[in-house]
Amino acid sequence: MSIVFENVWKEVFLAGTDWDQFGEVAKIDWDFEHLDEALQEGDLSSGKVYLFGCTEPQLIKVGEKETVVPIPAIVAIRSKKPPPSFVGIKSVQRIEEEIVPMERMKMGWYPFIPSNILKSPEKFKPRIYVLKCEQRRAGLRNLSQESLKKYEYVLPYIVHPDKQEDDADLETTVNVVAEVPGRNQPLVFEYDWELDELEEFVAEKLKEEELPENVAESLKESIRAEVQNAKKKKKEENEKKRKVLDNLSEEDKDSLRNQRIIKFYPQGKDPDISSCKTSFINRYYGHAHEVR
Repeated sequence: MSIVFENVWKEVFLAGTDWDQFGEVAKIDWDFEHLDEALQEGDLSSGKVYLFGCTEPQLIKVGEKETVVPIPAIVAIRSKKPPPSFVGIKSVQRIEEEIVPMERMKMGWYPFIPSNILKSPEKFKPRIYVLKCEQRRAGLRNLSQESLKKYEYVLPYIVHPDKQEDDADLETTVNVVAEVPGRNQPLVFEYDWELDELEEFVAEKLKEEELPENVAESLKESIRAEVQNAKKKKKEENEKKRKVLDNLSEEDKDSLRNQRIIKFYPQGKDPDISSCKTSFINRYYGHAHEVR
């Protein structure tokens, strides 16, 4: 029996998508036929392939109207061995990064079984695996707000054996919350320690907020504390990554080195998303080798 790949993308979990946005994705009949063709008879038609998805909100024209749409994208990984079964949970609002096993989030790599094989899957040897999430929508009401939000910030995780972590990988912007005497509310602002010079920044902030000179040192201390904390967190993240690498066999590392990653966007002109395409996947995977 010949294997038929059709609408494979619909079986893939769109990681990091707000729960209420899945319905918005479904409102448009997205065309991923080029993904099906690549799996059926193209360059992904042999060897093991792992698929995960994401959404990228973009302002595009749908019909006669411009609107923000969560555009789905599917990442295809051609790899001898499965990618790591971990996810990272990190957002701008979350101070700490979590690296957790997929199973804790009811996620995992599941074999894809084509619809025309479903009646007799016992003889079928899968070579395509898709990221799935077994968290039922009906069970969402039982989750705390914090647990619910984790699904919206979850990202498939990977480590690159030969990538050296250095200051170039460090996000240099911090959110500062500074208590200022005489103000009912704390002062909240962003500070970039690479681009902003501390003395000039504080002087400008005093002028902007009409604050007295005697709070300058307090502001500087708040900024220094946040910068120090951010650098400490980055160091801890790097230690976690090193531990993951230390636990990998040489075979695992070779598999990671030789992966080929292709990012698929919907094709077609209605809606036209050609200007929205990017090779960037997420903070762990970095950039795809190719975008289609």
